[in-house]
Amino acid sequence: MEENSCEELMHIFRHCFNLMRRQYHRNVHGKVGTQHGQGKILSILRREEGIGQKDLAERLQIRPASLSELLDKMQKSGWIERQVNEQDRRKVNIYLTGKGQEISQQMNEARQEMTNKIFGVLSEEEQAQFRTLLSKLAVGMEEIGCETEIQ
Repeated sequence: MEENSCEELMHIFRHCFNLMRRQYHRNVHGKVGTQHGQGKILSILRREEGIGQKDLAERLQIRPASLSELLDKMQKSGWIERQVNEQDRRKVNIYLTGKGQEISQQMNEARQEMTNKIFGVLSEEEQAQFRTLLSKLAVGMEEIGCETEIQ
């Protein structure tokens, strides 16, 4: 494949990615009232309730101080609670409250609605082909040393 063709693919890919990111922030965060970073935390806690604060910071690849600031805001909003780990009192575990579970569910529904709209322009066959191509691209990127984490 010619270099210009690869550059064009990268341009289109980047453009689509940026459009999807803007739609995500507008339609998911905007509908639910969350801020950047809070959605990832809610999503992780929904799957791994009680995760340690240190483990959560590592998972999000952010400094513990930055995470603490986000968690403070979320705790003030009534979405999470922190509990001292009974086995190791130096550790703090994070749990969703009922309100946090509701917000997380709303985010999940808004995300599903958005992705259905975005990928709904493709037929089922085209979606399957696109999934195959993206998977192939991800494998190739991993082979050249790109780091990925799918949430």
